[in-house]
Amino acid sequence: FTNPLNPDWPDVSPWTLLNAGQFRPDGPAGYPKLSNLLRSDEYAAAFNEVKSLGDLHSTTRTDEQTLIARFWANDRNGTYKPPGHLNAITQTIAANQGNTFSENARLFALLNMALADAGVVAWDCKYATKLDLWRPITGIRNADDHHNRQTGADPNWEPLSNDPAVNGFTPPFPAWISGHATFGAAHAAVLREFYGADDLTFTITSDDTPGIERTYNSLDAIAHENGVSRVYLGVHWRMDIEDGYTAGTQLGVWVVANYLRPVN
Repeated sequence: FTNPLNPDWPDVSPWTLLNAGQFRPDGPAGYPKLSNLLRSDEYAAAFNEVKSLGDLHSTTRTDEQTLIARFWANDRNGTYKPPGHLNAITQTIAANQGNTFSENARLFALLNMALADAGVVAWDCKYATKLDLWRPITGIRNADDHHNRQTGADPNWEPLSNDPAVNGFTPPFPAWISGHATFGAAHAAVLREFYGADDLTFTITSDDTPGIERTYNSLDAIAHENGVSRVYLGVHWRMDIEDGYTAGTQLGVWVVANYLRPVN
């Protein structure tokens, strides 16, 4: 464990937002109080999902899910992190679509304003609220502390992200909301609004899985897969993903509707 990463990010001046909390969800699974969340059925379901699928030695996670977890990881220093990966994907899509120079200038400006503000949106939830939700590695090891009969502690539980074979890593900031899900949904929303369509087909790579290519048939598909990859990696709860997806989508639509609008 390291010191908390970027706790002041909610105070960064945004590019497009009216304020950092503009798209802040009500709370994980709709619970504004952490104590109520930890005793809820929704938390128990998310807990048992990631305890099984995100375990370093999981027997329920499929090979495909393990590949998805690694393909979208973008955590360790030396990788291009989520904004870099999403920019690389956009380069592929823009080339496939035959964008002009001016179209690329507008698209990449919209995208990167949205990605910059996605960091503000996600880190606002992480640090500017009272919902400092622990990561699965802490929640599962200390499950007996929150008095939910549907969860069981495992003091030796390790997430897939901690695999020493790939320089194990646990993100050092609160779980809610997922930055990956927020970035991914904002990216998909910007491109969907820009092209006026979701059903684009493209083949992409990742520097976390050299030599592996994956083909997708929609923008929303990669946003959802990017988000759920964090459950398979064992670093997020399902509600982190769902709320990040919602906030990121709202942000992406907002950016395209209000900034750099095309001249008729």
